[in-house]
Amino acid sequence: MTDDITRDVPSPDTPGSFAERPRATSRRGFLRALGLGGTIAALPRLVVACGSDSVTEPSNGIPGTGEPLLIDFASGDVAILQLASVIEQIEAEFYARVVAAFATSNITASEQTVFTEIRDHELGHRAFLDGTLGADAAVPATVTFRGVNFSDRAAVLTAARAVEDLGIETYNGAAQYLTGPDTLLAIAKIVSVEGRHSSTIRDLQEPKNGAFSPAASDDAWRPTKAAASIQSYLVDKLGLVNVPTTFVEGPKGGG
Repeated sequence: MTDDITRDVPSPDTPGSFAERPRATSRRGFLRALGLGGTIAALPRLVVACGSDSVTEPSNGIPGTGEPLLIDFASGDVAILQLASVIEQIEAEFYARVVAAFATSNITASEQTVFTEIRDHELGHRAFLDGTLGADAAVPATVTFRGVNFSDRAAVLTAARAVEDLGIETYNGAAQYLTGPDTLLAIAKIVSVEGRHSSTIRDLQEPKNGAFSPAASDDAWRPTKAAASIQSYLVDKLGLVNVPTTFVEGPKGGG
């Protein structure tokens, strides 16, 4: 399944390699599509980036022990795109590790096809956001998945469900702060695909029942609540500043 949002993103050269980050072919085109012009490139860097040698392995880094990773909501739509970028880095890294472990996992061949396709979606989302933000506003994160056995089907499905739901909850809650209609459209395209991922994972866990869509609406979380859960997947110390104090609850409340 190919979504419009990834149409300009090149396919990864080495499928299954989570060390590779495909970059957008035309950053200017992405900025124009989002209605952001060239302003992102002029923003000061908001991240104190941690080096790649700050941890030895993405799967065993201790959450919150790295350098600060700051997102300043005073930058408006850019901050939402940065938060989305962090989510997509987590998701892309997760599914890349799932695919990398196929040789030793008990995930069936048909399910491997599904996970590979989801990985490719997440790589496309990550590349889109990387290309849109550009080097000056990018938020490179060091991801960790402590306690996840990527060779065990049940463990992978449980972790995938949590990762997907967190992404959806974050997108749904943060969308209300967007001011650019084109940016909102881009984010909506991403979260619609994430919703399909979540339903697919649930159906693999509990096939042929209502688990694929347990409620009429998904949760919407305020950024600070989402950040508390996102932190468990990051070695970096995630910080949000100048977050709006107002928040409109979604249909399910609890944001």
